[in-house]
Amino acid sequence: MSTSILCRRGIPALAIVVGLAGCAGQTPTGPFVPGAAGQSSPQAAPLHGGFRMFAANRDGGSVVSFESTANGNVAPIATIAGSKTTLTQPDALTMDTAGNIYVANDGGTAVAVFGPHANGNVKPARVIGGSNSNLGPTEGIVVDASGHLWASSYTNEDVTEYAAGASGNVSPINTIAGSNTQLSEPLGVAMNAKGQLFVANGSGSIVIFASGASGNATPLGVISGGSSGLSRPFALAFDDRGRLLVADESSGILVFAKGVSGNVAPVARITSASYPAGVMADSKGHIYAAEFSNDTIKEFARNANGNATPLRTIEGPNTTLDGPNSLAR
Repeated sequence: MSTSILCRRGIPALAIVVGLAGCAGQTPTGPFVPGAAGQSSPQAAPLHGGFRMFAANRDGGSVVSFESTANGNVAPIATIAGSKTTLTQPDALTMDTAGNIYVANDGGTAVAVFGPHANGNVKPARVIGGSNSNLGPTEGIVVDASGHLWASSYTNEDVTEYAAGASGNVSPINTIAGSNTQLSEPLGVAMNAKGQLFVANGSGSIVIFASGASGNATPLGVISGGSSGLSRPFALAFDDRGRLLVADESSGILVFAKGVSGNVAPVARITSASYPAGVMADSKGHIYAAEFSNDTIKEFARNANGNATPLRTIEGPNTTLDGPNSLAR
């Protein structure tokens, strides 16, 4: 792996690779308790329902989980870490509808799958990887509605698809690759309600593939150009309105209207999300950004734009956040 990827903390000018986060697997949790230990008073009362939020903690070598109402210097409610987990520098994270947690290490060529209640130094329920899998250094993963896993490889410049429940040294059931695809150092991936696959290119664009795309497929569209504001897009997600959310290292959180492509401007750009490496939205459209360098997670209102004040920020030593990137719920 290149030095620019391994040493990205403290070297923001280099091309840095991080993963995506999807949104699935809600688990209800309790309400915020004013004055409770480790929690600070929220700047605004959360308007969303309860869920558990997961973050890939790249430099901490762990996956941490917080209640939906977590705020301030609060400890995670669960942590997956230790020698049995196979986690070293986890930075690609997603979940399926059953709440299973899928994790790939920074530059790793395998995907570990943990059960919904995994906690501590536990073995993955299964691992997808090996020579037959054709997994290259994996920085983006997403699970579709059928339970199929999709994974990007920035060196192979492809996206591979695996059957639901796949385990071990299995072959992909589909590969998107070739000159027509316009894949260029693919990083974060996300899938919308139509099954269309969105892939962030490290070269500064987002390519969109039709549901069922295979082989040397031509994209349905490409978001790129000076108006887009894209520079180093890493993580992708969708909100409840189908808007595309992009965590861009240089530009902050970019929000694109549903269905757009071409050299189009975002409808919002949250510049107060500094060096974001992960993004997600909740059921009310609130936007969450993981700030890799600041070891924080910020929540913003649906209509946040510019130098917006976060509704709340999870930060401090109790959080154990250390290089957070991919987010999922």
